[in-house]
Amino acid sequence: MDIMNTTEYQKQLTSIMETLAKTAVVELSKLFEENSTFLRLEISRFTSENESLKKKCHFLESELQSARKTAGKMNGTKAPGLTDTGHRPAIDNVFGKEWCMNLWRHEESKLGEQEDDTHLEPAVIIGEPVNLLEEEPDMIMIKEEAFEDCSSERIEEDQDNQSVKGTIQEEIKRILPELDSNKVHNVVNHLSFVVGVEKSEDLSLVEVSDLQDLLEPIQCRKLVKTFRQRESSGQMDGTPNEMTLTPLSSNESLLEQPMNNPFIPHYPIKSNWIRSFQVPWDRMSAALVHATSTGERARPGPRREFVRIVVAAMQVHCPNPNLAACGEVARSIVTTYPLTFGDISEEGEQLGNGFSCLQRQLKTRVEHVNRDVLEHRIRRPRRPSAKRAGQQDSYSGKKVRCKVDSYGCINWQPTSVPEGETSDSLEMKRKVAAEIFQSAGPRASELPNVEDLMQQTYVYQRHMINSCPPPTISEIEGHWPFLFTERGLCRHFKTLTGIDIRSRFSETLVVKANRILNYFTSQRLKWNEELQSILSEIDEDPDAASSNRTAISAILLMMKYFKEKDNSVFILADETATKMSIENEMSLPATPRLIMLGDTLLTSSKWFISIEGRVTHSIDNQLDFAAALSVFFGCFYVFNIEYQESASATLELIQRFFVRINPEGTKCTSKSGTSRRTGSAVQRKPQSFNTRVATFMQRLSEFEWKKTN
Repeated sequence: MDIMNTTEYQKQLTSIMETLAKTAVVELSKLFEENSTFLRLEISRFTSENESLKKKCHFLESELQSARKTAGKMNGTKAPGLTDTGHRPAIDNVFGKEWCMNLWRHEESKLGEQEDDTHLEPAVIIGEPVNLLEEEPDMIMIKEEAFEDCSSERIEEDQDNQSVKGTIQEEIKRILPELDSNKVHNVVNHLSFVVGVEKSEDLSLVEVSDLQDLLEPIQCRKLVKTFRQRESSGQMDGTPNEMTLTPLSSNESLLEQPMNNPFIPHYPIKSNWIRSFQVPWDRMSAALVHATSTGERARPGPRREFVRIVVAAMQVHCPNPNLAACGEVARSIVTTYPLTFGDISEEGEQLGNGFSCLQRQLKTRVEHVNRDVLEHRIRRPRRPSAKRAGQQDSYSGKKVRCKVDSYGCINWQPTSVPEGETSDSLEMKRKVAAEIFQSAGPRASELPNVEDLMQQTYVYQRHMINSCPPPTISEIEGHWPFLFTERGLCRHFKTLTGIDIRSRFSETLVVKANRILNYFTSQRLKWNEELQSILSEIDEDPDAASSNRTAISAILLMMKYFKEKDNSVFILADETATKMSIENEMSLPATPRLIMLGDTLLTSSKWFISIEGRVTHSIDNQLDFAAALSVFFGCFYVFNIEYQESASATLELIQRFFVRINPEGTKCTSKSGTSRRTGSAVQRKPQSFNTRVATFMQRLSEFEWKKTN
């Protein structure tokens, strides 16, 4: 019985175990089937992420190699592994993140890891730091949902991407043949991964700031200018255009170019007659021939006569040449005789692109000749651009860095820290300077050790000011209080632009202001009522004439001449007003203003400067108006502020006529403005040289020539 019971028990146990095993297998199979789809998707996602990380690693390795080569060139060594302990760290390696201090310290927390950290992207020097590894998975999740069915689509997409990259690479080689293949490869990868170029048409949207960390400034401008010219002429497929810009080779000497300027641009004109047009040099007057042979400036009369001759020759080929055609002809004339026809200041410096005035004269003559010929004046309707179709630019409220920020600067974004300095040592010096200011006040800016501290930390100052999004004025003042003194700001301006603005205004402000006053007072009857009123106010008290009054009078006259309102530059306040009372009682605009303390603007004797709605600079009582104007104008460059549209002409006149900063373009990029004639809102056209400023400077020169002859 015991044996039979044992056998029966074993059978029952075996049956139960088999049943449990079968049930477990069935349940496991169901569970596996239910989750297999999810597992495949997860595997697909991780595989895609790994592939993306591999691509990023290859890109960063190429960037690291490029950075090492650049560092080696800067240090005079090959620097294959950056093992030289005395090498100067590139600014990429130290300031590759935002300007906050904890991130600075993170970069050099371990000296032994300093060499391994040199692969930080140079693209984040100016712009906002980009975390490529965090942004990529989100994009891949969307793209890889249909894992099992999209392999062929991915292959086709990869082939398209490779084709686009090949096209971009060939385009860059054609424009900059001096670049080696490794450099070109790095630029293409940067455009694809960082900038986001997906097709050749996107190249026209690339900015100089997108490339300035990989290429020299001259090379960046060549690429961007050629990309945009090809887009405007419909030639983005890699085929050469009729009249595209011929880039300069980097090994060509700039001094061998006309007027020492490699950026006299060629306009992409589709008309064939421009290529074969010959300037009628043989029809120049004797006076003009003499001027071209001696390098003298063309006199107004012979110059106008030659403009008539040239326009007549142009109209043989085209009855109504457009502005671009006039610009191409003007460029050709100025290239041949830059000193005679070019836009040259009295100091011998080129103004803007060098031929804006002649271009405008040619176009004005064309319009004058065609004033009664209707069929020649009718223009082909302009195609609506994509921007007009949308009617407004998308503005997110978040400022990005662009070339206008570095307009007129020679040391806007330093590329390396001073010899022997680190992020920690620069931060320590910043704190020392701030403590000195707290204990000694603004007058400590005159101390030699403070001047040394500010000079040594210049790269640190620019890194903070140029960071994106840009810091507020209050934040900058909290870190760098000496920038908000007259002496500290002018020193920074000198390092930034190479111009001692304080000395420049002291030398030229009163002299050139007297020339402007003489121009207006000698032709009193031709001016409107507003100018007449200013001239009468100036003449009311001739005994009160002083250098301050003369300079203020000249600027006010220019503002009336340009039909700009006084309050777009000046704000009048009571003579007894203080910084606190001004901020509490007055509504100050965001853009810089020069606050004049006195009964009238002409009689003011004390000055403040306001930015972002608060008083930032107080000019000492013993300083003159030239010092106040130096600080006011310097703020636009030191703090990356654009000219306000309401005073853009006056500010550009100060820039070109008094300070003598004469790059091509303008520091006012506003797309809209207010008509000085009707007061209505109008669209502003981009200009390489403000036409009103150019006209005034030309008329002033002609007026003075007539008086001396």
